Amino acid sequence: MIALAFLLFAGSYQDPVTGNTIRQLTEPGHRASNLYYHFSNFTADNSNIILAVDGQIYRSEVAGGALHQLTNEPGVSAAAACPHPTNARLVYYFQGSNLIELDIVSKARKTIGTVPEPSVGGHGQPMFSHDLKSVALSRQRDDKNWEVGLMDLATGRYRTVTSVGFRVGHVQHSPKDPLLFYVWETGGYAPQRSWVVNADGTGNRPFYYRTDPKLWFTPLKEWLTHESFIAATGQMTMIMDKVGIVLVERDGSNRMLAYGNYWHVTARPDGKYLVADDFDGRIWLIEAATGNTRLMATGVRRRNRATHAHASFDRLGKWILFNNSYEHDTVSLVAVPE
Repeated sequence: MIALAFLLFAGSYQDPVTGNTIRQLTEPGHRASNLYYHFSNFTADNSNIILAVDGQIYRSEVAGGALHQLTNEPGVSAAAACPHPTNARLVYYFQGSNLIELDIVSKARKTIGTVPEPSVGGHGQPMFSHDLKSVALSRQRDDKNWEVGLMDLATGRYRTVTSVGFRVGHVQHSPKDPLLFYVWETGGYAPQRSWVVNADGTGNRPFYYRTDPKLWFTPLKEWLTHESFIAATGQMTMIMDKVGIVLVERDGSNRMLAYGNYWHVTARPDGKYLVADDFDGRIWLIEAATGNTRLMATGVRRRNRATHAHASFDRLGKWILFNNSYEHDTVSLVAVPE
């Protein structure tokens, strides 16, 4: 067990521009990051934050900030853990090709199932299905073939939903429908970025897709990225590169929510507010109905330009959680104004 097994949070500072108090969850010298932002990093009862520290899974108590180490073993995909949406004690993560269920109180763990071979690399971040009976994941079979799959949590059985001949990323399961989302991952522009497929494997199709340039928001080719489901509605928020934030309906229709050169975005569980960052390291709170913005934090990339904020909300919309290198590489909290 490393020395960071139990500490109080590493204090706070006042943002020099907004005046907001920014709480830091870890001390300098221990690299920390939050999970990806397309679901809440908070446990179901909102009492703990799940985060990665030095390649292992930790929980940080929201009240008081005590930090507890949950894993201490090789091969843990700590930054791709997934808290259970309704059971506050359970977190799921991959260790190699094994999906592990972890009790964050007793630290008991069990193997749910194993993604079959051949399998190259990791399996992305598991994400719960709308009925909480399975998790969605990706699988690379070889250098040319990728899969979107589901693992049954009761039996551990893995099944392929769809196979494609390009690199798959950002696999997510709709919170409302038997529907999986994924992207053609290139590290840049792809001929068609976003896709959806029914959970039974039928209906594999482009999701956001407008072929008629007369319907584009700008004269440039439209490029949407950094997608995230809205928990209460099944809609998605997306970043349109260099243009703004788009709301995409469950049928793929869409509208602009806010203009601006944002980087990542996700919605509060009820969809009424968004949190987004920009390339200058600022965190913004955005009212979805009006597009009105409020600056919440600055200097997020101050010490490390590689920092991706990946900001998200807690389960109740009281906190914004984000990666932050204002003083050192850590995970931070800022309170949402009443």
